[in-house]
Amino acid sequence: MHIARRNLLRIYPSNILNQVVKASAHSTWAVRDVGQPSAATHPQIMKEGEITPGISSEEYISRRKKLLELLPQNSLAIVASAPVKMMNDVVPYTFRQDADYQYITGCQQPGGIAVLGHDCGLCMFMPEAKPDDVMWQGEIAGVDVALGTFKADKAYPLSMLDKALLQTMMHSKLFPSEGMLAAKFEYECRMRGAQRMAFNPVVGGGPNGSIIHYARNDQRILEGDLVLMDVGCELHGYVSDLTRTWPPCGRFSSSQEELYDLLLETNEECVKLCRPGTSIREIHNYSVNKLRRGFKEIGILKKDHPQNYHSLNPTNIGHYLGMDVHDCSKISYDRPLKPGVVITIEPGVYIPSNFDCPGRYQGIGIRIEDEVLITESGYEVLTGSMPKTIKHMESLINNLCNGNGVETQNLMTATIT
Repeated sequence: MHIARRNLLRIYPSNILNQVVKASAHSTWAVRDVGQPSAATHPQIMKEGEITPGISSEEYISRRKKLLELLPQNSLAIVASAPVKMMNDVVPYTFRQDADYQYITGCQQPGGIAVLGHDCGLCMFMPEAKPDDVMWQGEIAGVDVALGTFKADKAYPLSMLDKALLQTMMHSKLFPSEGMLAAKFEYECRMRGAQRMAFNPVVGGGPNGSIIHYARNDQRILEGDLVLMDVGCELHGYVSDLTRTWPPCGRFSSSQEELYDLLLETNEECVKLCRPGTSIREIHNYSVNKLRRGFKEIGILKKDHPQNYHSLNPTNIGHYLGMDVHDCSKISYDRPLKPGVVITIEPGVYIPSNFDCPGRYQGIGIRIEDEVLITESGYEVLTGSMPKTIKHMESLINNLCNGNGVETQNLMTATIT
C-alpha cells in the first residue's frame, strides 16, 4: 500500500490522490468503471459527488424536481437516450448523447430510457451488457449504476420496458408486417392478463391506414410508410381503445411530419377542453374548425367546404368508452360530461390515394387516440404514458434497433428475404 502510494505521488498531486484513496479505501486499488468518467476513475476532472464534471448529483435532482413541477398530475415524461448510429456493420459514428436525456440523468451512454413522474420519481431503464459487449466496447452503466451514480429513484433492465402497444411499436422495425404486429399486440395483452381483445386490431400500413376500420392486416409495411394501429383489450368487463401512428423505419418524412404535427396539436388542444359541463359535440366542433384551417394551409384542401373536409375525416372527435368500445351509443354527444365518464379524443386524417391534393400527401392515414377520464377539476389522460410525440417515437424505435448492431441488421435481412 505504501509503495503504491509513493509511486502514485509521481503521477498525481496529493489532493487528487487523496480523493482516489478515499473513493477506493473499502476495496483495493481496483476502481469500478461505470462506463463514463466518475470521481473515482477521473479525479483529475471530477470531484466527489459530481455525476458529470462540475455538476453535482444535487443539481441533477433539482432539475428533475423543476421538470416535475411542470408536469400535470397523472402524466409522465419519457426521454430516450440518443441511439448509436453505425458507419457500417461494425463501426459506429462518434456518440453524442441526447441533450434532454443527459440534462436530467447525467448519463452519457446509449441504450437507456428515463421515465419521470410524480409517483415514481426518476425511473431509469438500463441496457444489459453481455460479456462480448464488455470485451468489444468496455463497461456500460446498468441498473446498479443508475441507482448509485445517477441517483435514480427506481431502475430496471431495459428488457422490462414492455408495455403492450409500446412493445409492439418497437417490434415494428424488425418485423414490418401488419399481421405480425397484430399478433404481437394480442400476445403482449394476454401475457399481462387481458381476457380478450376489445375488437379486431386495426393495423394499416401505408395507404391501408387511410381505411378507417381496416381489418385485413395481411400486408407488409413498406419502407417509408406509416403504420396506423388502433387496438384495445378487455379486462373484467371493461375495454380500452388506443391509436398511435408511427414510421416503422424510424423516421417521419417531411410531409408525414407536417400532417402529424397538426393532428397532435389538435389532440392536445381537444384533451384540454375535456372537463365537466362541456360535451363531445363542442370538442368535436372545435377539432373540425382547427383541422379545416390546417388542411387548407398545408394545401390538402383546395376549397374550404364541409363536404371536402368530410372526405378527409368523416369521424367524430371521440366517443364514450366503458363496458363497450362505443359505450352507451344511444346517449347524445350533446349531453354535458360528468366526473367519472371516460371518452376518447381521436383526431384523424384519411387521405385516399386518388384524392385531389399534392402527391406527397396521397395515401396517408394518421390517427392519434387517447382515453380521457373526466374528473371533478378537469381531466386525466389514461393513456398518457404511451408516447405520441415525433421525437419520443423516433428515439424509442431507433434506440431499440440501433443498439443491437449487426445482430439486428442480420435479423432484418432474414425477415425481408
